[in-house]
Parts: sequence; C-alpha cells; structure tokens
Amino acid sequence: MGKGTTLYNIVLLLHIVAAVIGFGGFVALGRQHAQAYRATAGEARVLLASARSGFNLPMYALYAVFVLGIVLVSVSDGDISFGAPWISASFVVWFLAVGALHGMLRPAVKALEERAAAMGAGASLEGDADADAAAKKIAGGELVAQLLMTVAIILMIWQPGN
Repeated sequence: MGKGTTLYNIVLLLHIVAAVIGFGGFVALGRQHAQAYRATAGEARVLLASARSGFNLPMYALYAVFVLGIVLVSVSDGDISFGAPWISASFVVWFLAVGALHGMLRPAVKALEERAAAMGAGASLEGDADADAAAKKIAGGELVAQLLMTVAIILMIWQPGN
C-alpha cells in the first residue's frame, strides 16, 4: 500500500467525489433557501420541502469525506500521518462545518418552513419578522459552513506543516 498505489488512488478518488457532492450540494441548497425566502409562502413550502429532502445526500457525502479521509491516511503507509498538523486541523474544521450544518442551518430552515406553513399561500415571507430572522440564521449557517469547507479544501491542497 502507500501513496500512488491503486488502493490509495481509488480511496483518494472517492474522497474527492464525496467532497464535491457534499460541498456542492450545500451550495445548491443555499440557492433553494434564498429562492424560498423571496417566494410566496405557498411557493416557499414547496421549495423548502424539496431542500429538506435534498439535505441528506450532501450530508451523507460529508460523512463519507470524513471516513474516507481516515481510510486514506491509513492506507498511505505512513506517507501521511494522523499527527500531521493539516490532518488534525482538517478534522477540527470538518467537525465545525458539520456542527454548523446541524446546529445552525437545519434548525433555521425548519423555522422558516414553520413560518411559511403558518402564513397564507400568497403571503410574502420577506418583511415578516420571524421569516427575516430565520433567513438571517440560514444565511449565517451557510456562510459559516461554506467558509469552513473552503478552509478544508485549502488544507487538503497545501497541506501546511507537511
């Protein structure tokens, strides 16, 4: 085993594909959340239900990024060490990003869904105090998660301390 072997390259490919699906999926969901906020309550309910059902695929992909990263280090035969600063930093960044997605984004989207459900189908979410607060929390959660995902990519490319 080790870097450059077929097994290593397959795991690396899967790691990268999972990252693209996970990170890209959440960027796409951010667009749906923004569209929902600008839509009528009836349209928002449909958009947010679609976004909710689409949340799992990128989330599972991000879980796979973590697992595949551990496997990648393990099959590197010491070429990459769990003690490397960029690996340790990557773990921290990953946990923070997943925490932002579950702790900030998911509850805020649920709050916006609940607000849209409570309003008449033709009502506008924009300008409603509760919807505005939820939209700000959604934007904050997405910003934090996307910045952290960008930091993770930077760590993977430049591998500081290696």
